[in-house]
Amino acid sequence: MLSPLMFIIGFVIFILYMSGLLWMIKSSHDDQRRRRERDERFRQSDENDYDGGGNWGRFKNE
Repeated sequence: MLSPLMFIIGFVIFILYMSGLLWMIKSSHDDQRRRRERDERFRQSDENDYDGGGNWGRFKNE
């Protein structure tokens, strides 16, 4: 009698934890996307500059 009840309570806690975790991941991802869209430096950055260190030694496209 006690084992199925504990399993159900544990399952409910697990589902709540996983849904909260996924919600936090999604909200932080959306926040990061909004900040990236607002950031003017990101829009002007070089698409090949993956580390953000600038154009070191490459020729500029003309």
